[in-house]
Amino acid sequence: MNNKTFIGRFALWSIGIACLHFSLETLFTLRFGQSFVGLLPDYIAVALLIWTGLQVRKNNAAIGLLCGAWGFTLCLHYRTWAWRFEEVMTGSATPVVETTMYVLMYTMPISIISFIITLILCMPTARSHGS
Repeated sequence: MNNKTFIGRFALWSIGIACLHFSLETLFTLRFGQSFVGLLPDYIAVALLIWTGLQVRKNNAAIGLLCGAWGFTLCLHYRTWAWRFEEVMTGSATPVVETTMYVLMYTMPISIISFIITLILCMPTARSHGS
């Protein structure tokens, strides 16, 4: 598989993950309640992943945009895990908060690995610098 094919497939992967994120976040909000203020950053991450994934599907040179979207998603993912972790450590977490912390901990590798992949794909090659 060449780099162009991989980038196209990775863009589809990103769109798929965004759709999954949207579905699960919406279900969580409907089931346990969440303010719009708490939901908005997740929907921004979803919109960024979908929009940039579509841009990359049209033009592989837009991979930097997808890298930014994954960077935002990773930071959001980490922060949502971290505040729950702090509550668990202080003993003030509810069962829902604790369960959510574990779900986020086990899904965090998706964000980390996807961000690293896009960083690598954004690295300039020796050919593009005339070396």
